[in-house]
Amino acid sequence: MGIYSNGSIFGIRMYLINGDDFSTVLFEEKYDEIMNLEQMKNVYLFYTGLELNDKSNVHFQFYTNCSSTLDIINKENFMTWYPLSLSSFVEKFNI
Repeated sequence: MGIYSNGSIFGIRMYLINGDDFSTVLFEEKYDEIMNLEQMKNVYLFYTGLELNDKSNVHFQFYTNCSSTLDIINKENFMTWYPLSLSSFVEKFNI
């Protein structure tokens, strides 16, 4: 049971966590259609250009189409931000 992504990427968010419930958004873009290769490449170039001492502190989420098996959520698909690991980000966006 839970919330499941279909894997389609309609947007990306990069952020830093700065303590309890506070974060700094470094980059955020959402699109009406699945991101194309050029958009993904530009996101990766943004990430590699960040002037941070430790890029391992950057967190990622992707905007995607999800479904749920939970009774409290409508059974129809919906769009939401979904966590993405650094390794998955590099795998998908390093084009």
